[in-house]
Amino acid sequence: PPTAVHHPIRSFHNKAQSSIPYSRRFNQANTSMSSPQAPISLFRSLLREAKKVDNYNFRHYAIRRTRAGFAANREMTGNEAVVALNEGQEQL
Repeated sequence: PPTAVHHPIRSFHNKAQSSIPYSRRFNQANTSMSSPQAPISLFRSLLREAKKVDNYNFRHYAIRRTRAGFAANREMTGNEAVVALNEGQEQL
């Protein structure tokens, strides 16, 4: 019979995941675009993706555009904000 091989990365990942309650890891509300943290999460995701662009000019254009877009729509609320967040999510 084969013996179990200890894999340090998998065991670390499993321990890290086990410290987070199951309901928080897979809760649909956490991934919904209607949560209060959704704009911050989208902003960070867009910046993270922009920083991955190889070309310096395109990278800094994407970062500037992301910051400017969020600054211009900072006071947006209601249904208009939900539509804007969904559009931003599609751009990812």
